[in-house]
Amino acid sequence: MDKKKKITLIAVGAVELAIIIFCLITSIMVLTSGYNGKPSSVADKPELIRWLCANPTWFFVLFVLPLIIIFIVDGVYLILYATKRESVLTDDERDAIAEEAKRQAKEEILKELRGEMDNKE
Repeated sequence: MDKKKKITLIAVGAVELAIIIFCLITSIMVLTSGYNGKPSSVADKPELIRWLCANPTWFFVLFVLPLIIIFIVDGVYLILYATKRESVLTDDERDAIAEEAKRQAKEEILKELRGEMDNKE
C-alpha cells in the first residue's frame, strides 16, 4: 500500500471515529435523559437533547442512521479489501509454477499413453 493511500485511509478512519463517538455519546444522552417524552425529565438538559427527545424521527435520521451506514460501508470495504488481496508471488515465480505444472501434466499424459500402448500389445 502506497503512502498516499495509507494517509487517506487514516484520515477517513479518524473522521469516522469522530462521527461514531459523537453519535454514540449523543444517543446515550438522549436515551438516558427522558426519551419517553416527559418534558419535566429533560428540563435541565441541553437544547439539542430536549429537541431530540421530542422528535424521535429526527433523532433516528441524524444519529442512528449514520452509524448504521458507516458500519455497512466499513463492512463492504473490509470484504472488498480481503478478497482483493494481492499475491505475494512475483510474475517470474508464477510463470515458473505454470511451466512446472505443464511439464508434470505432460509427463502424466505420456505415462498414461505408454501404459495404454503396453496394454494393447
